[in-house]
Amino acid sequence: MLPMPDLNDPTPTVRLLGLAFAGADLVFEVTNAGEITFALGAAERLTGFSDVALVGKPWQDLVDNADADLLQALIIGLQPGERQGPLRVTLAPCAPSRPTRFGSLSVFRLAQLGDRISCAMSLGAPGGMDQIANQQAAMMAADDFAAAATQMLAEADRAGLALRLDLIEMTGLEASLAQLSPQAADDARKRMAATLRADSYAGLGGAEIAQDRFALVRSATTSKQRLEERLGQAAGVAVNPTTTQLPLTAGSVSQNMRAMRYALDRYLEDGPEAAAKGFTAAVEQTVRETVRFKSILAENAFQLAYQPVVSLHNTCLHHFEALARFEANVSPADTIRLAEELELISEFDMAVVKGVSKALTAGSKDTKIAANISAHSLMLPRFFDDLLAVMTQTPGLRSRMLLEITETRLIDDLDRAGKLISKLRSLGHLVCLDDFGAGAASLDYLRKLDVDFVKIDGRYIQTMRAGSKDAIIVKHVVQLCIELGMQTIAEMIETPTTADLVKSLGVTMGQGWVYAKALPEPIWQPKPPAPPVRHARRSGTREEWA
Repeated sequence: MLPMPDLNDPTPTVRLLGLAFAGADLVFEVTNAGEITFALGAAERLTGFSDVALVGKPWQDLVDNADADLLQALIIGLQPGERQGPLRVTLAPCAPSRPTRFGSLSVFRLAQLGDRISCAMSLGAPGGMDQIANQQAAMMAADDFAAAATQMLAEADRAGLALRLDLIEMTGLEASLAQLSPQAADDARKRMAATLRADSYAGLGGAEIAQDRFALVRSATTSKQRLEERLGQAAGVAVNPTTTQLPLTAGSVSQNMRAMRYALDRYLEDGPEAAAKGFTAAVEQTVRETVRFKSILAENAFQLAYQPVVSLHNTCLHHFEALARFEANVSPADTIRLAEELELISEFDMAVVKGVSKALTAGSKDTKIAANISAHSLMLPRFFDDLLAVMTQTPGLRSRMLLEITETRLIDDLDRAGKLISKLRSLGHLVCLDDFGAGAASLDYLRKLDVDFVKIDGRYIQTMRAGSKDAIIVKHVVQLCIELGMQTIAEMIETPTTADLVKSLGVTMGQGWVYAKALPEPIWQPKPPAPPVRHARRSGTREEWA
């Protein structure tokens, strides 16, 4: 063990220790065998041992068993002058009853220190990693990787770090591993997962996108050759990894997210070459689309159309739903999805709210209009405050502006969403949960969210037939909503037969072309029903009614 320095002696060594402690809770050294030879700092806080007691212990004792392969990968792969980290590790429990704790580990191999590796550890995960599910020895699934990488891209962008997406193909890997014993093959996969994790940004880890195909997010300055060599060694079989590197654009989180997802999809379907060819095009397209949509918002270059929602009891108008229109005779769905991908949906939602407020001010005092708001926007504090501020200017409109909560992504905090919805209802807004039964919306939403209306997803309605599974599902959803004190709306009603069927199932309100298409202004008078017409009888036919 190195002698304890005199902290009153302002030598370069002491100054270096001061700098080390400014960035870490504990500094220590380990040999290539993984033995701790020196430790100084808040060792007991992190490990339960004093720094003196740590000397001679294997550094695997500092972390959970699942991270042992990661430490071994660091020792094997770290070259003189190379640094890795900060990486998230799960700390070994100091006591059985203590909750799981994470640490941030950085390692550096200084050529002058021979076989010793300089290490720094602090309590707490690197920025952004504390919100990502705990890494295990295995690689992530493609969906988990995309979600976690998206979060890390945003974190890296805030820190001004340049990252890269590496797509790695190891042709023949799975076939070669199949020739090994199950234990040997499992060990090889663990070594590969640890190698990818050691080389990934913040220890995020890699993902097996498809058989023999892998992906990870790395620093833009790292070498692909070294990773390929280490992966080949970790696999322990005769394969030659090949890597395609896709740089991520600095300062554009949404572009990176969309381009990365695009590249992963292409890689999954067509391989790394196709992904590389399409990646630049995807980034350029995203830039163009971002500029275009921001221009639409800045110039308010969209229109609102108003589709009636009627009572099924008497087909009288209850309210209109405001629908965005960007181009004539073109569905707005793609543009809305674009806004969500570009993280511009909250700005668009606010523009819609202001447009509806303007229409209500100019229209009849009996008119009610529903404005669509994405659940993502609702959960943003700034958006919610802006929404309240807009309605504070015209508080009399609150009872006439319904808020229809749309959702394409899972609401991760239903309790908070419930409180926000309750606040809106207490101010006088009626609230509708859109597209129930589709995507992420589930029964848990009905349990946690107190809303006035539940709109049943149109895919159940369009093709529904009496006695069909869709009809049975709708019937029970309606009954559940009735017992919970919520009214129901069926959308996409296109025929009188469907209108009669949903009415018979107990649905309260309807919306669709059978009543009216979206109108340029929130003004509508239903046509009186046509009297039944008796058809002339012909030979060989039966009497029918139109």
